[in-house]
Amino acid sequence: MPRVKSFRLLPPALLLVLTAALSSAAFAQIPFPPPKAADPNEREVSLVRQDQSDCHNGNVSDKDPSLIGGTAYLVRGSDGTTRVKVGITAKPNTTYHFFLKCIRLLGDIKTWDEGEGQAEFSFSNGESGDVFAFDMYPEGAPPGNKYQSVQVKY
Repeated sequence: MPRVKSFRLLPPALLLVLTAALSSAAFAQIPFPPPKAADPNEREVSLVRQDQSDCHNGNVSDKDPSLIGGTAYLVRGSDGTTRVKVGITAKPNTTYHFFLKCIRLLGDIKTWDEGEGQAEFSFSNGESGDVFAFDMYPEGAPPGNKYQSVQVKY
């Protein structure tokens, strides 16, 4: 009867255990910087496809991701100015008017061939107060093409 060589698993298993033990010990010793604290002057709000809301967008929610069409990033500066960077994905080759809701037009965002668009705006902190919102829509504002921001609170 031919003799069958037994497969030795002990050396590879031992090597695996030693590698894991040494790797985790070395990894634990790597000094990572502590997490950066959130800047109290920064906010990020979604732009949600919704035809209307009140001046502060009290009923706007971004819980349904299929309705989100963009994001506004805000920084409230110590110089009295709030700066807003907006990125959207909406109807291609369309100009959207972007408003500090119920206050004034901030400017326009033009989308490109695939519907992406971006713009930067600024306004005086005194124009908005501590609770405000944005809305955005194209000329003529057909239903289903209006966007409301989630409420901004400072």
